[in-house]
Amino acid sequence: MRATVASQSRPLPRRRAIVAIAVAAVTIDTALLGLIAPLLPEIERRTGASEWALGASLAAYAVPIVLLSLPLGRLADSLGRRVLVIAGLLLAATGSAVIATSGSLPPLILGRAIQGVGSAASWIGALAIVSDLAPPGKRGEAIGFALAATGAGSIAGPALGGVTADLLSFAAPFLIVCGVSVALALAAATVLPTDSRRRMPQGPVWATIRGSIGSGIGAVATAMTVGGACALGLIEVVAPLDFDSRLDLSSSAIGLLFAGSIAVDAALAPLGGRWGDRRGRRGPAVAGLTLTAGSALLLAVLGGTLGAGLALGVFGAGFSLTFAAAVPWLDEAFGELERGFGYGVLNLLYATGYTIGPLLGGVLLGVASADAAYGLTAVALGCGAATLLLRPRASTTTAPSP
Repeated sequence: MRATVASQSRPLPRRRAIVAIAVAAVTIDTALLGLIAPLLPEIERRTGASEWALGASLAAYAVPIVLLSLPLGRLADSLGRRVLVIAGLLLAATGSAVIATSGSLPPLILGRAIQGVGSAASWIGALAIVSDLAPPGKRGEAIGFALAATGAGSIAGPALGGVTADLLSFAAPFLIVCGVSVALALAAATVLPTDSRRRMPQGPVWATIRGSIGSGIGAVATAMTVGGACALGLIEVVAPLDFDSRLDLSSSAIGLLFAGSIAVDAALAPLGGRWGDRRGRRGPAVAGLTLTAGSALLLAVLGGTLGAGLALGVFGAGFSLTFAAAVPWLDEAFGELERGFGYGVLNLLYATGYTIGPLLGGVLLGVASADAAYGLTAVALGCGAATLLLRPRASTTTAPSP
């Protein structure tokens, strides 16, 4: 509690500067994920890598996130958020520099892995900072702005990679990210507080996880996070292939449709967080799951490019509201002393769902059809929305945020 009180007592301009750095770090972390995607054809030409090897270069970013999210979450509570944010940004810069100078696949994979470690560290520390400094009763809205930054990064990453590589060179986008990450790390070292050392939680890791997400809002947030990430991964695999075969859309057109969905997601995230703060999180949670389920049905029944765009826009709205409720719920389930660890768990849950979704989508496309994949997604999320709507209100509420 002492750290939170100290944070709230900081002058408003200083708090805004701290939050701005944290949100910028989240944006960089998310941009790194998609930065390399437009460059895969060039990487294939430069390295002669197979499709499997190119897939490995993408996976190299995610593997450290899965393996290190929990220990990094612990470090965010024991060492403080500042250390993780600065170290994470410097690792992101290092990984980007390695990729910029790579002429073969091994250093590229190494650079992606270093980026993944850095991204996990700074993302966890930055979101914990945003939650720490949220004004009383506005934690959901503050987290919503941070989630909006992830949407901005999701759009900016592929755009930066593709445009700067075409205009300048293959190395250019990675050198830009390297420079921005170093500058942001220096700003973080100057602005972020050094008095945020936390007490290491005494409970074992798995006992802490079971106690926080085994029941109540923690369990609800866990199911929503895994389900939402699974739906996203499935749609990102099934929809492009469906649009290609059914609508004969180009890669650019498909990319623009998904960019529109991400823009809707980013725009609604703060509003969904504010809705949860003022009216309770059940409303945005049920609305989010319902809209996401409805978007899957729209993908199955609407025709034409405009129909696909509308369906993906609805998906972006549903996804945004779902996580605007799930993330604050998970934050509240872990509490102040283990907030950093809670964001490590969030990272792991999201990665789990995002791994299952594409695999499931590929299987359904192989044995059935895109419509079957959309239908299964709609049924699963619709059942989740109905269950949450019928759940006793006392089991989806918490005491006011400190």
